[in-house]
Amino acid sequence: MNNRVVISGAGLVSSLGPGAPETWEALLAGKCGIHQIDGFDTQGFDCGSAAQVHGLGPSELGIHPRDSRIMDKHSYMLMKSSRDAFRQSRLDSGDITPEDIGFFAGMGMVDYNIEDLTPAVVQSMDEEGLLDYDKFFSGAYQQIHPLWPLSMLNNINFCQVAIDLGIKGDNTTFCPHADSGLHSIIEAYNSVISGNAKAVLAGGVSEKVSPLSISRALWSGTLNTSGNNHEVGCIPFGKDRRGTVLGEGCGIISLELQSTAEQRGVPSLAAVAGYGVSFEVSEDSQCPTANAISLAMEQALARANIGPSDIDLIIAHGDGTYMGDKHEMEAIHHTFSGCVDKVDVFSSKGALGHMLAGAAAADVILGIYILQHGIIPAVYGSVPQDEGIKFRLVSGRPVKASPRRILINSRSYEGQCASLIIEAV
Repeated sequence: MNNRVVISGAGLVSSLGPGAPETWEALLAGKCGIHQIDGFDTQGFDCGSAAQVHGLGPSELGIHPRDSRIMDKHSYMLMKSSRDAFRQSRLDSGDITPEDIGFFAGMGMVDYNIEDLTPAVVQSMDEEGLLDYDKFFSGAYQQIHPLWPLSMLNNINFCQVAIDLGIKGDNTTFCPHADSGLHSIIEAYNSVISGNAKAVLAGGVSEKVSPLSISRALWSGTLNTSGNNHEVGCIPFGKDRRGTVLGEGCGIISLELQSTAEQRGVPSLAAVAGYGVSFEVSEDSQCPTANAISLAMEQALARANIGPSDIDLIIAHGDGTYMGDKHEMEAIHHTFSGCVDKVDVFSSKGALGHMLAGAAAADVILGIYILQHGIIPAVYGSVPQDEGIKFRLVSGRPVKASPRRILINSRSYEGQCASLIIEAV
């Protein structure tokens, strides 16, 4: 047991707070981070709501203006969460060499700011207002910051965080959907088990809410576009669910062997018991089939060497899309058929929005808080719930509980899905 992989640190940034404690308290208080989008004009968009992060920038993080030229909000969220997890796990003590610390992260798309290109475009215009490429290549292009192309690479921010923390070990990035956050944690788990790294930071960060990110989500058909576009929300497993809402945020955890954590004198927050992954595209939607979701959960149970009745809580993907929630409901009903009326189910997206690559890692951290505090927050906005639900959806108010094992689900909009089980230590 002392060689199982444990979580020794966690960092979370969300629309409800700059840290995990603030987010946790806000969820228990029934608060919601989804509001009308600010920062750009949403006129013309069929969805003008999102869960945005505020008050986090280079000055708050002590980042040099030179470095911030190729950073944006997603960079700051990743930096803040990674620093928090790094420090809580005491990796800043130097007792593990940089070469033995790994880093894995799920990351989404990076969108450019029009202001970065406008000066070059203006100087490239001819007398008729058309783009003159001769003017552009003869000198106007110099108005673009020379490091601007780097800022378009999502892993450049991953590298900046690694440099900031002095991480030099096993690493890679996954992108761009919600399952990438769990894949990064699974990869970190295997890196620790194999001995490739003694400790690993892993998790995921959302995209910045921008005109382009909203456009991509609208094109995918997953956003809630009903009613007043400034008042729509996300209703996981709700009877009237009509789509998801984007959210900003980041979750990062630190993993290591329990024996290593004990030797370093670092408390374990939870243990990783098992995981499963699967793929199958549904013909009627852009999400995995119920069969694929079931298979991922069953693989996780098998790796953990436990049965469905040993799971006390499921933190569902629950993104509020009609078919996505329907398939997950069917999968839970199938896999937990013998005890479905005894398992609690929670989803964070009603309050935090859909963080995409950051969603699953955020849910893992919330799962740690549930294990530690013995209370499950209510799913925001899920009343009235879908009449077909057979499991115990935590809605209306938080529920006191003493869960020992929690299963976390995550999926993409292209057929991939993943499940992870964490347990109390």
